[in-house]
Amino acid sequence: MQLEIHVLQSFPPANLNRDENGMPKSTVFGGYPRARISSQCQKRAVRLFYQENSEIVAAQFAQRSRSWMPELKALLVEAEIPEALAETATKLALEVLGAKFEADKIESKTILFLGRTEIAAIADILIKNWSSIEPSLSDKEPKLPAKEPNIPKVIEKALIDTGKPGDVALFGRMMASLPTVNVDAAVQMAHAISVNKLQQEFDFFTAVDDLGASEDSGADHMGETGYNSSTYYRFTTLDKVQLQSNLGSDVQAEAITKAFAEAFVKAIPTGHQNGFAAHSLPAAVMVVVRKGQPISLVDAFENPVAPKGGNSLLENALSQLDRHWADLSKMYGEKSVVFKGIVTREQLAQKLVNLKDCEKPTVDELIKDAIAAAFPGGK
Repeated sequence: MQLEIHVLQSFPPANLNRDENGMPKSTVFGGYPRARISSQCQKRAVRLFYQENSEIVAAQFAQRSRSWMPELKALLVEAEIPEALAETATKLALEVLGAKFEADKIESKTILFLGRTEIAAIADILIKNWSSIEPSLSDKEPKLPAKEPNIPKVIEKALIDTGKPGDVALFGRMMASLPTVNVDAAVQMAHAISVNKLQQEFDFFTAVDDLGASEDSGADHMGETGYNSSTYYRFTTLDKVQLQSNLGSDVQAEAITKAFAEAFVKAIPTGHQNGFAAHSLPAAVMVVVRKGQPISLVDAFENPVAPKGGNSLLENALSQLDRHWADLSKMYGEKSVVFKGIVTREQLAQKLVNLKDCEKPTVDELIKDAIAAAFPGGK
């Protein structure tokens, strides 16, 4: 079962996701340049929103970090393991997962995506087996025991067998040096692209030294920032079966799906927000629960949308989405569709023709009804 979310969202001048030159990312679709927000950028915004605003227990959260050593070491020190030995054991345990450390640095060269429950599980293994581990830490080249017990294998098995934190279950994990603990993502997220033709612009700015005593009236700093104002089509899909498999149980799957859906609708990337404050919410949100393969509606915007015929860009974009849904339904039918619903701003609702019958009054009710369809009987 797939839960698809389709969003139309306009932003005022913004640079939410910049490229290597500092310009807003872009692409070509339908033969026309479009503004783009990468899936990676959106996923991080969604993950942070989900952690800050959902009612999910903190045990379901995970972080991408190079700084797990202090977290793990603190747990060992709490168990009254001497600090120096705790640091050595921590470094060796994280190296099992692929972390690489330079000299005495506490940050590893590689980022690890781990939940705090997984760090706690590793600490528990080290503490319970400390009598076997401690002697090998005093060797010229410290190492974790490889026999009776084989600590690296015990750590690996714990990460495989333990139910994954919600973040890891949703977005997946890849550890090149320990592929057995990789996790297939339950979520796929498309790069958001503008439905309108891209027009990049530059903001030339100057800064003045407030305390400067110079009689020179010129600027003390000059620069420019790239930006654009675009209306985006955003699309994501969540595989319910993969999520349940990753979590290891069905208990939290429904709550995590709801938290993810709310976060995808509301989360906004943070790029250059101090200078643009582009905090606008979606104008239209459509959710589809479908059996089998998910379907993007991006082809609705193969031809760029523009304001014309007395209609705004958003009104015309919604009309194209509505017609595209009808075209696909005519060609392929709706046998795979278990649920569909859409919410729009009131001024846009009049543009719905084919999706009029599935209109919902609020985003909260839309997500609630979609979750009920995806998890009948709470399963």
